[in-house]
Amino acid sequence: MMTVKDLFKLSLTKNFSVVAGYNGLQKKIACVGIMDYEYSEGFQLMRKEAFEPYSLVLSSLLFANQKPELLIRTIKELIKLKVSALAYKAVIYEDLPGDVLQFANEQNFPILRFGGDEYFEDVIFEVMTSIKSIENDLFLQNIMRCLIEDEVSESQLQSFLRQMNKPFEEYVFTANIRKIQTQNSKWTTPFLQFQSFLKPGIVCTYKNSVLILFTDKSDKLQFPKLLKEWMDLYGISTDGLIIGYGQVHQTHTGLHQAVREAYYARVIASMETKPICKYADLASERLLIELYRKDAKFTNRYFKEYLGPLLTEKTDKDLLDTAVTYVLKKSNVKEVADAHCCHPNTIRYRMAKIRQLLEPFSNDFVFYENLSSAVKLYLLHKEMEKTLLE
Repeated sequence: MMTVKDLFKLSLTKNFSVVAGYNGLQKKIACVGIMDYEYSEGFQLMRKEAFEPYSLVLSSLLFANQKPELLIRTIKELIKLKVSALAYKAVIYEDLPGDVLQFANEQNFPILRFGGDEYFEDVIFEVMTSIKSIENDLFLQNIMRCLIEDEVSESQLQSFLRQMNKPFEEYVFTANIRKIQTQNSKWTTPFLQFQSFLKPGIVCTYKNSVLILFTDKSDKLQFPKLLKEWMDLYGISTDGLIIGYGQVHQTHTGLHQAVREAYYARVIASMETKPICKYADLASERLLIELYRKDAKFTNRYFKEYLGPLLTEKTDKDLLDTAVTYVLKKSNVKEVADAHCCHPNTIRYRMAKIRQLLEPFSNDFVFYENLSSAVKLYLLHKEMEKTLLE
């Protein structure tokens, strides 16, 4: 959804200034119209047909030349029509009368001023192009959500493929990319330019990450290498990026699997603080992912019961952190000690205490197997919780 505030992100409208209605900048913009003579005295056009709801209305205010009393009446009519904002070119009025600005502020109705070389037609074209781009991205995001989260039937998959209306080739390759520090949402913009390479594919944003789908006639394509070449071409550094790759699938039967695999491979990479993870390299993690997908309530209950003694406020937090690192480092005590900046004997002492709390009577193999499953489900749950907050 595009808002009035989003206008300031576009090249042609970024220098527009807000003169009134600051509290209404979150209003949706769905279309753009030009107001010329609609509110001139004696003009009889049906008001309901003048402008669409959620419009950005552009005007030179020529109709109110020497007649400032028409301005408030006009704004009242625009508000009735659910117009989102008025942007006027400062040719007739450099500054609007104070009572007009006060009324617009009271109604939280944004009024923007511009006065450069912007032509109405150019503004309309850029804003509508941006709106269509946002709508297309939202459309693709919804399809990706279904492919990742839902159980997709063969008929649903074929329907999605028809809706995307792309000249897909036989085999699909997928990647999901996320930046570790994501305060600046503009990091995704360079990736969206890949669409010029992706005529037989798709690139879209999804939950603060980027999903890339590329199809080819051959299943031998080295997609990670190709993706790196694209990133180099656009000057995109891999520093701070986490990338998950799905396995190769046939497009018309396994697109949903390829997308889902790339997404969860990236989630596992985030869990393990690795820059890259390929779904093909995962083993028991695949079982945990499917278990979490099918019954998140059960998996959450399971790890909370097993790790319960480590999750209470009374327990030293170092024990939980050590258990997590112990699993991520595959029980390598030296690496765990280095990660926690302590002596290996300290880690051995903590692990003995953890074992006493969780599973005092099992052998080493069983304990590690159970601890590993519970910790990975715990980390998976934490990663998925993050996406719900975005």
